[in-house]
Amino acid sequence: MIKTSKKIKKLAFFGDGQTGESSDCFKLAYETAKVVAKEGYVVVNGGGPGVMLASSLGAKEVGGKVEVVVVKSVSQPKGNYEGQSEKNVRLADKIYEESNYVERMNKLAEMADAFLIFKGGTGTIAELGYVWSVAKFEHGNHEPVIMVGKGWKKIINNLKRFLKLEKIEMDVINFANNGNEVVKIVRKITG
Repeated sequence: MIKTSKKIKKLAFFGDGQTGESSDCFKLAYETAKVVAKEGYVVVNGGGPGVMLASSLGAKEVGGKVEVVVVKSVSQPKGNYEGQSEKNVRLADKIYEESNYVERMNKLAEMADAFLIFKGGTGTIAELGYVWSVAKFEHGNHEPVIMVGKGWKKIINNLKRFLKLEKIEMDVINFANNGNEVVKIVRKITG
């Protein structure tokens, strides 16, 4: 864990867009959002279902602010794209529209001051890879990447063994099991 000079106000939630409300992942994102929103952080997400919706619901339950980035409805990809959740978009205090999935991811990365990564699929892996590499290049003035939930340490340690990850790449990754730990990490790396 390394300190950053970034001022952290907005936390992006990345994770499974297909996870249901009864899943542990949904509940973890919901509870984490409640904690961080109560601390005054703005919750940012991709406007879809699953972890994204969970984060908006959690933030709003405690009177927090939510900003979402969606792909314009006329431009949404067909097939396996999770789409946007009307319920999530209705909860948002601010909505940004982008022309495609890549622009949506870029806008989320541009807006957020830290990234919370929950269990997910290939979209989550893509988001993680993108924000992790940017954090490496901005080392010391980076947006922290916080892996939230069980199992992440093992996954990242396996990646470290398999790939040639540098120390600075590992410095920008943090691990939390819940929202309280997320807040402690953010305070520690910015204090």
